[in-house]
Amino acid sequence: MSFKLTKIDPHNCSIEELEKEISRLKDLKEEYFNLEQSVKIFINSVYGACASPFFVGYNINIAEAVTLQGQDIVKFANGIMDEYFLNEWHNDTELHEHLGLTYVNKINELSVVVYNDTDSCDASTIIKTSIGDFTIEDFYNMNKNNKGDTTLIGHESVNTKEKVLNWSSNKNLYYAPVKRIIRHKVNKPKWKLKTKSGKEIIITNDHSLVVFRNGEQLVVKPKEVKKADKILCINK
Repeated sequence: MSFKLTKIDPHNCSIEELEKEISRLKDLKEEYFNLEQSVKIFINSVYGACASPFFVGYNINIAEAVTLQGQDIVKFANGIMDEYFLNEWHNDTELHEHLGLTYVNKINELSVVVYNDTDSCDASTIIKTSIGDFTIEDFYNMNKNNKGDTTLIGHESVNTKEKVLNWSSNKNLYYAPVKRIIRHKVNKPKWKLKTKSGKEIIITNDHSLVVFRNGEQLVVKPKEVKKADKILCINK
């Protein structure tokens, strides 16, 4: 089923025409949803198999490549969305006509992307910011007057001008800007990881971790962490 914009006027059409168009759009939505889910399940299966030591084709590097490629695709999609809506949307008169818009302002934002991932940390997680160390919950509450953009239902968002400590692939620490802080409840399984030094963190089972194993730096999920792994964390 190919995507086609609605061409009927909902204010000047029959009930039968409107119901037929609503049905077409619902079918189209289901088709795209099923396609997205099938691709997601396939990729997750490749990741899960390659990350399992019981699989004949076990290779943690391939599993890590799947994760990193997913992150890269998300970043690429963010860039495409921003490029269109920030630089082209206000000039796309053909689409405006299809949507029945007579006047469109240029969007003046740093980014139009609001939300794209659900990896989560527990509210008690300590993060290092440019103004000190705080739990994520306290960091959220400090900025609760800076209401953020609308996110998914049940998610609350606030903005902040502060930066948080980050880690780059070339092993450098730096303070990175924060787009928004999102608070929400999750029903996913959660993992508590604790180091020999006593540090611990609670994260969802799809959250990525940087570990060092046999002299290699790897990105893994909580269930793939081995007892001898060294988890990237701040000493101080």
